[in-house]
Amino acid sequence: MDIVTNNEMLLSVDQELLAEVPLERLEAEITGFASRLASATCTWLLWIAAYDRRGGWASWQAKSCAHWLNWQCGVAPRTAREHVFVAHKLVEFSAIRQAFANGELSYSKVRAVCRVVEPVNEDDLVEMAKLTTAAQLERICGKMPDPNAPDPAQDESVLWDFKFSSNCDGTATITITAPISEASTARAAVHAKTSEVIERNQTDDETKTDTIDRLGGMKQLRADTALAMISGEVDAVEEPQASVMVVADIEALTGTDEKAESTVDHQRVDPAVVQRLSCDSIVEAAVQGNDGTELGIGRASRIVPRRIRRLMLRRDHGMCQFPGCEAIHRLHAHHVIHWAKGGETELANLISLCHFHHHSVHEGGWTINAKATGWSFIDPSGNHTVVPVLRLPTTKPLAKSIANKSGTAVPLSGLGEPCNANYVADILISNTALRNARSGDLQFEAD
Repeated sequence: MDIVTNNEMLLSVDQELLAEVPLERLEAEITGFASRLASATCTWLLWIAAYDRRGGWASWQAKSCAHWLNWQCGVAPRTAREHVFVAHKLVEFSAIRQAFANGELSYSKVRAVCRVVEPVNEDDLVEMAKLTTAAQLERICGKMPDPNAPDPAQDESVLWDFKFSSNCDGTATITITAPISEASTARAAVHAKTSEVIERNQTDDETKTDTIDRLGGMKQLRADTALAMISGEVDAVEEPQASVMVVADIEALTGTDEKAESTVDHQRVDPAVVQRLSCDSIVEAAVQGNDGTELGIGRASRIVPRRIRRLMLRRDHGMCQFPGCEAIHRLHAHHVIHWAKGGETELANLISLCHFHHHSVHEGGWTINAKATGWSFIDPSGNHTVVPVLRLPTTKPLAKSIANKSGTAVPLSGLGEPCNANYVADILISNTALRNARSGDLQFEAD
């Protein structure tokens, strides 16, 4: 198929034609078009800023430029207010405007940066935005002070808020704003009580996942529990811990026999499932040899000691290390070389994986190799992705930007490695304070 035909196919929205386009080409077009969309959005917002300054919306008897955008451009009120806010920030801060106009930053990243930008930290924020994903940048900026926000020391009411709004579809949304210490305690209480509700409703013949699905899903369970706690119908309790009995032939763990027998609660399962469960879980493992003799029950060396687990979580900054994942909950200590194959329960042989990606490694065909500079993840097709070991809080938080020589929208994707949002935000806040106190360029630095 020639190039002209390929281009014609890409200009089409016909799904049958698009199904014939090579995935690599389609990916390149999607990311490249995202860059062009970002550039066009920048231009559009600058037009909005000029229109607002000149008060064009007043001739339409609109209350504000945001109201006019809602009316004339079909933009939701909240989004319209954000557009107007970002538009004026773009006029004020040239580095952000230039990166946005070049298609190096998406609107989501620009919006996050504009909330916390000051003249002294603009360059830092632009560099950080190019290196991180949109989700990472949202978390970093969310931890930084808003220079335009009221000072909590002067007005404590800004730390607390309660909103109730109807969604006009038979549902309502409750939003509570509180100090992080109070909110974290409430969140832990909701999670603990939800776990108790799940355990109480779980029957002998179903798994925890089945119980959660039967009760409407985890989101519904937590929302229902939170409402019940607010109304005073229930009290929070400590989350119980469940255990499961895993019985497996040694060949099931070593992978030497795909037909080796393995059971979980007396139900036969795939050996890969047992390998995952015995890798890092609260389990009592009974491993059998060829002759049926028991080789060991719960040998201590198979369970990651708390001291090593703490070191692992500190090294991994409490996040899943799978490429592109930043999960911080339900983390497992995965043995890169399984203990049944001689792998030791030591820091160098352990990596933090979330529950979902622990499945991917054991049952999805992914493998992990340890490298001097990090971890190499290999997908079922043999493609390698190297994830650097996160730097500790005594070194530069992120690597230098890689030049975008292809002309596509690579910077929009970030580096894809996990990001310690707390540490990066602390560094940005510290540098901002120093630059406000004295002039001169400073690099990322820590005490």
